[in-house]
Amino acid sequence: MDYFYLFMIAGLGLVFVILQFDKQQRSRVNLLLKNANDVQPLLMKRCMDQKISKISAGLSADTCHMNIRNDAKQKIGANLQQIADEYHAGKISLPVYNDKLGELLENLGNK
Repeated sequence: MDYFYLFMIAGLGLVFVILQFDKQQRSRVNLLLKNANDVQPLLMKRCMDQKISKISAGLSADTCHMNIRNDAKQKIGANLQQIADEYHAGKISLPVYNDKLGELLENLGNK
């Protein structure tokens, strides 16, 4: 009978330690999620950087290599500047900015 009480007390102690560890981990995860809520998705930012570099390279390329007229280049450049200004001013969100850059890249490829 003495072993029964010993194992019962040891079991209760173990359960208590496990519950304390679980509580500590939950608070750490909640704090991490709270801090990471404002972080913009890294892969989407990388994709945007690639799109911007492709658009810039397309706009600065010679007209003999690409079938883009100067007025179309100016229009796409103006749209790129407007979209960038709206994003930096906080008027549009990151996914919308990414979608608009994709549309500009498609327009650049179709011209």
